[in-house]
Amino acid sequence: MKATNEARPPNIALEPSPMQLETLERFPCGCVVAIQRVRPSGVTAVSLEAKGPHCTYREHRVNRLIRLGEPVESFDALDVLPYEEAALPV
Repeated sequence: MKATNEARPPNIALEPSPMQLETLERFPCGCVVAIQRVRPSGVTAVSLEAKGPHCTYREHRVNRLIRLGEPVESFDALDVLPYEEAALPV
């Protein structure tokens, strides 16, 4: 029996992702953020990827962009969130 090319899916060239993952970091509250580089501009994007099981910050929502630009250090992204005193963990 001869195999035909019709049974195989066509060769599809995969386009590179516009985001390149640099690192995953964990905040003290348990939330996980992704630090990614946007191509081709090279701008850094920091987004919340997973909420910690005991996190009490209302502002920590999954898939939320926290910072766009170069962070000074990985936990520097915590400083840009507009926390209210009632939202801080006890």
